[in-house]
Amino acid sequence: MTQLLQSMYAIGPYLFILVLMGAALCGVWLITQLKKSPDHDRFGVNDTMFLKQNATRLRKMELH
Repeated sequence: MTQLLQSMYAIGPYLFILVLMGAALCGVWLITQLKKSPDHDRFGVNDTMFLKQNATRLRKMELH
């Protein structure tokens, strides 16, 4: 049991750094994907009209 705990303390920092580097790489990938495609290409015309219609409904509900 003690040997297992010692090995976890030895390996733990490396695993932590590996997880942090993986999260950083995923973040960089996500930023590049979001910057690559402009806003109007992400949704079709029907989707944007639906989103605009729902946004106006929500604004009306907030005002009344």
